[in-house]
Amino acid sequence: MNKSPLTKRQIIEFFKKQKNIVIKSELVNLQNSRGRFLFEDLKSKVNLPPFNNSAVDGYALLKKDLNNKYFYCSRRIAAGDKKNIKIKSGEAIRVFTGARMPSNSSTIVMQENILIDKDKIKILKFPKFGENYRLKGEDIRKNQKILSKGTKINHQNINLIAASGIRKVKVFKKIKIGFFTSGNELRKPTHNLKNSEINNSNYFALDSLLDQRFVSKKYFGNLKDNLKVVKSNLLRASKKNNIIITAGGASVGEEDHLIDALSSLGKIFFWRAAIKPGRPIAIGKINSCYVICLPGNPVSVQLLYAMLIKPLIEKLSGGFFKLPNSKKIICNFSMKKKTQRMEWLRIIKKTINNQDIAIKYPKQGSGMISSVSYSDGIIEINEDISEVKKGDIFNYYDFETLF
Repeated sequence: MNKSPLTKRQIIEFFKKQKNIVIKSELVNLQNSRGRFLFEDLKSKVNLPPFNNSAVDGYALLKKDLNNKYFYCSRRIAAGDKKNIKIKSGEAIRVFTGARMPSNSSTIVMQENILIDKDKIKILKFPKFGENYRLKGEDIRKNQKILSKGTKINHQNINLIAASGIRKVKVFKKIKIGFFTSGNELRKPTHNLKNSEINNSNYFALDSLLDQRFVSKKYFGNLKDNLKVVKSNLLRASKKNNIIITAGGASVGEEDHLIDALSSLGKIFFWRAAIKPGRPIAIGKINSCYVICLPGNPVSVQLLYAMLIKPLIEKLSGGFFKLPNSKKIICNFSMKKKTQRMEWLRIIKKTINNQDIAIKYPKQGSGMISSVSYSDGIIEINEDISEVKKGDIFNYYDFETLF
């Protein structure tokens, strides 16, 4: 186990080395496949487009007639027509977008560029040879690989799968994740709190974060502050799941028993991170079940999960390890910062003169739940930075895409 806290970069390198733990597959209908990971490469069953077709509404012409100005037109081809037509010299054929091209034509003049006089047309703007024409298979060839094993099916690629003639896909089975909250003080949400009780918001955070289509989740309850109870619950859950996630109880207090329980039942890969908020995080294993111990502070739970744990879970589920996307933003504030720990600072984003500006949210504590609810995202300030100055540029992660 590490003696000093790991940096974000070290954690990422460790996560990248972990291998997929879901080995079985299932066949699902395409309409039920979104959010799942492909178990095998996908190849197209058809050409895209499946035949030569028109890219616009217009008129098909012969190559040798492209310099002619006048044509007669008495025939048409609509999308879905099964006609196999050849153009005669001096003839134009009316075609619609997506319609099969005449077999001896590969040029379309757009309908906006002609004048119609009964069964005759006049060309106002001459097309170039091959214009407005889509060739069979020019997008995707039959038997071409369209998506790789481990790709997540999403809004961007499900259309491609369907267009390639695929109705069912083989995907990795859902990863089984059990989760706990921890602490004698936790209660179901109520306004009638007594003494040192607090509402158990972490249950709802984890339940929501794990609401992924590739996850089969189960809440195993709230761990009481008792080593024997913690050990028996972790051992029981480890036999039924691929991953266990806990929130709270991973610090160094006398009533924090998770680290002792995990080290006695299995092994700990690392404990503590050089990240603020999120220092008391631990990753270990009980037999073949991963155990992810998150801090109890709600902000730490949400940010650690979104920035690091979700990419790990996706890799363990059969997908790829992919960190969240960021973009650059300019700070409009200055502040001092301790070195040695990277910091995720909650900010409000304003756009001024087409530039994204970061305004520091006033409450930054890891227990300040409002700092996630009322801000727009976070900026990442590296470990070696001790001072942030107005005008500095940082990576910005938007909550709308992060969660």
